[in-house]
Amino acid sequence: MEFNGTFIVAFISFIIFTFIMNIILYKPINDIVEKRRKYIDTNYDEAKNNARKTESILEDRKNKLSKARSDAKEKVDKEINLAKNKKEEITRKAKYQAAQHIESQRIQTINESKQAKDALRGEIKNLAQMISDKFLNTDEKISEIDNNLVEKIMQE
Repeated sequence: MEFNGTFIVAFISFIIFTFIMNIILYKPINDIVEKRRKYIDTNYDEAKNNARKTESILEDRKNKLSKARSDAKEKVDKEINLAKNKKEEITRKAKYQAAQHIESQRIQTINESKQAKDALRGEIKNLAQMISDKFLNTDEKISEIDNNLVEKIMQE
C-alpha cells in the first residue's frame, strides 16, 4: 500500500469534514438532547412535587372530613340529649298536672258526694213522713230520726 498525497488529502478532508459536521450537526443535536433532558428532569421533579402536594392535600381533606364528622356526631348527640331531657321534663310536668287534676277531681267528687248525702239526710225525714202518711193514714209527725239507721240505709 502506498502512501501518497491523496491519502493525506483524504485524511485531512475527513478531519475537516468531521469538525464541520460536529459544528453543524452534532453540536446542535447534542444541545437539543441536553435541553430535552433538562426539560424532562424539570417536569419529572415538578410531577413528584405535585404528587407530594396532592397526597398532603388529600390527607388534610381526610382529617378535616373526619373532624367534621366527629363534630357533627357530637352536635347530634347533644341535640338528642337535650330533646330527651326536654321530653322527660314535659312528661314529668304532664304527669304532675294529671295527678293534681285527678286529686282535685277526687276531692270535688267527695265533696259533691257529701253534699248529696247531706241533702238526702234532710229529705229522708220528709220521705219517711210521706210514706208513713200514705201507708198508716195517720197525722202523727215523726219527731226523731235514728241517724245510725239512716247511715246504714245510705251505705247500701
